[in-house]
Amino acid sequence: MRKPLCLTFVIPTKSAFLLLLLFALTTDLLGDGKKLLVLDDAIAIALEKSYRMKSLRLSLAQAEQNLIAAKGRFRTNAQLSLNTPRWYESVSQIQRPDDLPIYNTTGLINYQGTLNISQPLPTGGALSLESRAYHQDVSTFRTDLDSSLKRSEILSSVSLNFSQDLFTPNGLRLGLRRANLNFERTTKYYRRNELDLVYQVTQSFFALYRATAQARIAEDNALQQFELYDLAKKKYQAGLIPEVEALQMEVDLADSRNNLLSAQGALGRAEDAFKRLIGLELSDSVGVQTDFEYQKIEINQDEATKLALANRTEIREGEIDVEVAKINVRETDARSAIKGELSAFYDLTGVSDPYLPYGSTWKTLWNSSRSDMDRRPHNRGVVFSLTVPLWDWGVNAAEVSSAQANLRTQELDLVEQQKQIVLDVRDVVSQMQEAESRYEVLLKNQEVAQRAFDISIERFNNGDITSQELALDRNRLTQAKLSFLVAYIDYKLAVADLKRKTMWDFEKNQSLIEPKVE
Repeated sequence: MRKPLCLTFVIPTKSAFLLLLLFALTTDLLGDGKKLLVLDDAIAIALEKSYRMKSLRLSLAQAEQNLIAAKGRFRTNAQLSLNTPRWYESVSQIQRPDDLPIYNTTGLINYQGTLNISQPLPTGGALSLESRAYHQDVSTFRTDLDSSLKRSEILSSVSLNFSQDLFTPNGLRLGLRRANLNFERTTKYYRRNELDLVYQVTQSFFALYRATAQARIAEDNALQQFELYDLAKKKYQAGLIPEVEALQMEVDLADSRNNLLSAQGALGRAEDAFKRLIGLELSDSVGVQTDFEYQKIEINQDEATKLALANRTEIREGEIDVEVAKINVRETDARSAIKGELSAFYDLTGVSDPYLPYGSTWKTLWNSSRSDMDRRPHNRGVVFSLTVPLWDWGVNAAEVSSAQANLRTQELDLVEQQKQIVLDVRDVVSQMQEAESRYEVLLKNQEVAQRAFDISIERFNNGDITSQELALDRNRLTQAKLSFLVAYIDYKLAVADLKRKTMWDFEKNQSLIEPKVE
């Protein structure tokens, strides 16, 4: 008498219950009890919370503030400095002819304020107005006379100063130009990386969806295999099939359970990678869902190439790099050029009468200082200076050659970037058309494989085919489901890649180059 066949890891009378319990323990991984996200939700979360977007927003803010600072350098600025007070007492050595030196003690207490108002000029020069005033008490103790001398004084002055560099590039204008270019480049870089992130999120989203679908396929396969094993066991016990077929069913059941555990592990890893990319906590419980929406898009390769060449920010970024390199060449070459500077000043200064009694009021000292300013000849002057480089052993010539080589490199990079864009578009259009064809073929193939497997189950129940033949049909169905899933994901990724490669949404027929900065 043959012994009943049973699984080594379950009790025969409770096998169905325990297997269903195993599946129930894994339902959280497969989506039950999770917050399910569609692709648009995942992209919105990533654009707000991901590390990459936070870093890009900070870079953009930095470039914007640098531009504001460069513009601000053309505006009037004022600076006030105060001494409130400056006080010291010190011993000073006084040399005397034909005699030994004496040591006097000098004391000073000074209150001073200086106001400087400067206006940069569009030519790169500067015009400034400076007002200065101080009150100080000076005292000296003479050791040779054993007496002290004291004096109070006030000085007030107003001066107008002008300076202008000659024969050199305008540093202010070049600085503003560089800041404008850097801000534009950062803005372009921000938008390009935003679209790259959208594509990466799309990749990760469908990677998680694929892992979820594979886990569900593995679950369905394990359930079906259990049902077939249970059927084979009953047939064996009834003497309808040989023992080897029942044993083969047990082996297939163990394989399906192993595949299910592997799929669950892959799903957990895909979920962690997805959450990290979009900026969620690893402790969050999320899943993804899609409706397998298929929208056929007619793409003209030449039109797509034109859009890419017109919209891709890398081209403008390359043009900016060329412009910055030209500025560097100009600045480097100017270091060995003849430099000139023209400066002028006009100054009104008044000092209070040194013979006024010590301890005179501030008003008295101030009036004395103003009277002195009225009668004292005004200070004025003009200076023109010229610096002519003679030789530097070829240092500057080498620096200019280096800057020119960098300029040529940037120009070559720009040309190669344009060629690469054309190749990128050709490649992604080809991938999309291929995925589109595979999708349509494999959709029908999946339907056929499902009908074939349903027929095979009936034939197995009737004893027309063996368990091995049924296993082959089950494997074909599983492979058909996975192939269709891969084709669908490849098509969706090709569409998303075409968007970022052309910066054009062919589904909505609109441009994607406008930045979405919050």
